[in-house]
Amino acid sequence: MFSSLLQFFGLKPKPEARKSASQRTVTSHKVEKKKIPVAKLTKGMTVVELDRPWTDVPVMFQEVTIESDKEINLLRKYCQHVYIDYHSYKTIYAQQLVNRKREQIYKKPNLTPQQASISLREELPKAQITFDKSHKHINTLMRDVQRDSKIDIEGSKELVSSCVDSILSDETAMFWLSKIKNKDEYTAEHCIRVGILSIAFGKYLQLPRAELELLGLCGMLHDVGKMKVPQHILNKEGPLTEDEYKIVKEHTVLGYVFLRNHGGIDEQVCTAAYNHHERMNGRGYPRKVSAELLSTYDRIIAIVDSYDAMISDRCYRKGMSPSRALSQLYKGQGDLYDEQLIKQFIQMVGVYPVGSMVEFSNGQVGVVLSVNENSKLEPVVELVTDANKNRIKPRAVDLTKQPQDSNGELLRIKTTLADNEVEFDLETFIQGIKGAA
Repeated sequence: MFSSLLQFFGLKPKPEARKSASQRTVTSHKVEKKKIPVAKLTKGMTVVELDRPWTDVPVMFQEVTIESDKEINLLRKYCQHVYIDYHSYKTIYAQQLVNRKREQIYKKPNLTPQQASISLREELPKAQITFDKSHKHINTLMRDVQRDSKIDIEGSKELVSSCVDSILSDETAMFWLSKIKNKDEYTAEHCIRVGILSIAFGKYLQLPRAELELLGLCGMLHDVGKMKVPQHILNKEGPLTEDEYKIVKEHTVLGYVFLRNHGGIDEQVCTAAYNHHERMNGRGYPRKVSAELLSTYDRIIAIVDSYDAMISDRCYRKGMSPSRALSQLYKGQGDLYDEQLIKQFIQMVGVYPVGSMVEFSNGQVGVVLSVNENSKLEPVVELVTDANKNRIKPRAVDLTKQPQDSNGELLRIKTTLADNEVEFDLETFIQGIKGAA
């Protein structure tokens, strides 16, 4: 499934991804040491160096692959930090993601186009209430940050919890609402979208509800530091000077300091604001930290933040199509972004993300209603124009059923469209869907 998505994007798997499991097992690799606190040791990690001589610790060999809690406790007793073979860490991390996906806390129902349309129409009015409250709340919160006032963190938690409710019920409603954008309110709306998409990604990864709520809060508050950046620089339409770019990059530190100083906020939320521009190769900002110091939350927010920024119109450039944004993310896997999470994110979003605009070979335009899990290149689409781009009464079609147009030709998607490439009032369209519920 993943390889078919890569083919669509015109990309090839990395050579090592095409090796058989047995080949990967016997292939030697150059040891890349990574320093971690002993508190982060887990079974399966291979410890290759200590913060003291091996002779100071009662172990038999000068390298140990952790197999029991007893070994972890022993190293914790004698050491503050150790150096692990980073390859072993990546292997464990990948397996943890696989195991979580197998748990299937949340099962995705198989819906017909009609059922998907009905589910969306039922959830939209409820999701709209939560979305509108979130929009009002985040605007107030941003003003409070700008004034250095105390923010309503409990209100943020309540709204994130409501977003989780909606996404667990039917994430497509929140996806659609988050497509409504106003470039003059980019930072606030961006925070809402990152929160929503992060929750949806967490659901796809089968994270427990408590983690979904924490992840959503990380997304909603990750960019609050931008309210401390001079707005004339943040909203500048032309290229930034080197000095201006340095000032913009300070938003990560400013956001972290603000959240820490105002108390009552989970440390992971503060850290996500600090680390969402750090990168796996240690060349991000503001601190150029190495990958092992970035939590799963930090890594998820980094991916979602980048994706939403790529597909959104900014004052200085137009947004790109979702498929192009996913291609950019894939090219940065392992180097800029977590390799395993990027693969999972691409599989969740798919070639044709829910709410994205697509153009058919006959010229018709549609909005993706839902994704067929077993055939992601053939989604359920709501046709909204005829071949001449004139509005028509929306009609849902399942492309796996090989529907035909009025001329008897098969409907085939020609390309994905950026939101700015088609004159289409999505907000009016969504109101029409709600009215038809």
